Amino acid sequence: MITTQVTHSKAQKYGTGAINVVFAHGSGIGMNHEFMQSVASAMSATDFTVYLFEFDYMQQMQTTGIRRPPAKVANLELEFIALLDSLALSGPLIIGGKSLGGRVASLIVERTNALGWFAMGYPFHPQRKPQTLRVAHLLASHKPGIVFQGTRDALGNYDEVLSYSLPEHIEVHWFDHMDHSLAPFKDAKLSQIEAVKHSVLVLEKWAKHRLLAANFSVS
Repeated sequence: MITTQVTHSKAQKYGTGAINVVFAHGSGIGMNHEFMQSVASAMSATDFTVYLFEFDYMQQMQTTGIRRPPAKVANLELEFIALLDSLALSGPLIIGGKSLGGRVASLIVERTNALGWFAMGYPFHPQRKPQTLRVAHLLASHKPGIVFQGTRDALGNYDEVLSYSLPEHIEVHWFDHMDHSLAPFKDAKLSQIEAVKHSVLVLEKWAKHRLLAANFSVS
């Protein structure tokens, strides 16, 4: 792992692959959380170079030890875009995140040079508020996306997501009997780490398919 100074914060860099990935955290966990590190570790074993970072509010939480809610999504969008500008990565790029991070990536992807976006658990609606949907921009989007979702996710389960009629360029890869963090319920056949590793392999294949379609040469 290499720590790189970007804008007013730091990013962690893993791997030396041909495809750049910028991966944002969820609302309550920072880049050093076990889930984030497990994703970065799995990605570093593939053809990815992955960058982890933290939004301002999370940096403040880490510094003060006091929990606080995320900033407004519009502010997070600007932070993510500023980070991408600061990194100034050459070569193919995809952006994504865990939950909130994936949502922000999906909101900004059309304004970036990223080829597509992904989410490790997309928050299709707030918990216990299934009528408050976060899908309008997905229905109007053009760039491809892929979501890794547990069938028993409290922020968008299997039956709910099927009812949204997402466009064909947004794929959903399902994990049976898993929750929003791909943690298993009793009937699940995979552990969380197995689900993470499987997600990364599927993401690599998906990214290379999209890169080839965009006339990038990735071996």
